[in-house]
Amino acid sequence: MPHLRRSALAGLLLAVVPAAALSACGFDYPTDRVNTIAAGVNDRSGDVDALGIRILATAQGEGRLIGSLANNLREDASLDEVSSADGVTADFEPVEVAGRGTVNLATDTVVPVSGDFTAGDVVPLDLTFSDGTTLSLDVPVVKPCFQYTQVPTDLPSASESPSEKGSGKSTEASTEGTEGEDAHAEEGEDAHTEESEDAHAEESEDAHAEEGGDATFNCADEAPAPEGAH
Repeated sequence: MPHLRRSALAGLLLAVVPAAALSACGFDYPTDRVNTIAAGVNDRSGDVDALGIRILATAQGEGRLIGSLANNLREDASLDEVSSADGVTADFEPVEVAGRGTVNLATDTVVPVSGDFTAGDVVPLDLTFSDGTTLSLDVPVVKPCFQYTQVPTDLPSASESPSEKGSGKSTEASTEGTEGEDAHAEEGEDAHTEESEDAHAEESEDAHAEEGGDATFNCADEAPAPEGAH
């Protein structure tokens, strides 16, 4: 009889322990949580989610905001202002985000930023939306290397309109036309030799500048491998 009682008690304990362990887990399973893997910063506290927000720096103090905006509302919204207590500014037209829609800041629009920052910094930015919500983010600054080489970095100048660019080309073409054959004959073989020498010297200067320039923006030959992938 004692032997049977011990077996029954052991069976009862095996039946109770798993049930108690499962009840302690609750309903907040890790697989149910949002997991956005990105090099930038994420904020889902507002009606418009800011995902993978980064500054892609093209030079010291210059760059563009990249990442994604996802509108959780049925109504349209917009990113109206990007500001910083550290003096970083952004001059852009409001970025419209359709209801239940998304905007990729790297491909759909350009939000240029400028200020006292360089690659490797973390810049505090305030993103203000049309509904009055402001998201305060600590935004990393990255350089145009590896996966960022596909993002356009030739930002349009706010002081130069498309019509001005077109008129500049027309003036250049007119100037070349007035020079005509006289300028071509005047160049001759000596000018061709001088041009070759100048081009060679310019290439040497560019190579030297690239080698001894701002190392902050130099790209490694190979992208860093993920930790543990050796």
